[in-house]
Order: sequence, then C-alpha cells, then structure tokens
Amino acid sequence: MTVDTTPRSEKRAARERVRAIQRARAAMAKLDARRRGAVIREELARPRAKDCRCPITPDSTLEDLLALGAECTAGRWVCPTLDAIRRRLGR
Repeated sequence: MTVDTTPRSEKRAARERVRAIQRARAAMAKLDARRRGAVIREELARPRAKDCRCPITPDSTLEDLLALGAECTAGRWVCPTLDAIRRRLGR
C-alpha cells in the first residue's frame, strides 16, 4: 500500500475489476449466442432440415443441443441437421 492508496480505494478498484470481467463475460456470452443462432438458422434453411424432427430453434442453447442426442437418432442413424450444427459449433 502506497501513501496515496487506502483500503477503501483498493476495495473499490477490486470491485471495478470484477465488474469489468463480468461485463466481458456477458458480452462474450451474447456474441456466442448470436453466432449459435446464425449457425442454426443457416442449417435449418438447408433442404435436409425438412426431415429433421428435432425441436431445434435459433434460441436453443448449447446444453439443449447436446441433450438432443437421442431425440432424433435411431440406432446408427444420426440426424444430419443436428450433427452439422454440433460440428459447426465445435461440439
């Protein structure tokens, strides 16, 4: 602690750093959601998406997409739309 800093100013600076980190994380989450929505919209616009029975929407979260594993699969067959979305999102 220097002469110019006080415990109060140090706490304030620490809170500001935490808020900056939270804002950055929220901005990244918003950007990820926007990208995921764009990928889903693009894949649902393809002709093969007409055969898909998955309840996928552009608002679907990554957890929703991962949970759809057994929804649109039968034995060795995997829904090509769901598979394409997952591959493009890196999951």
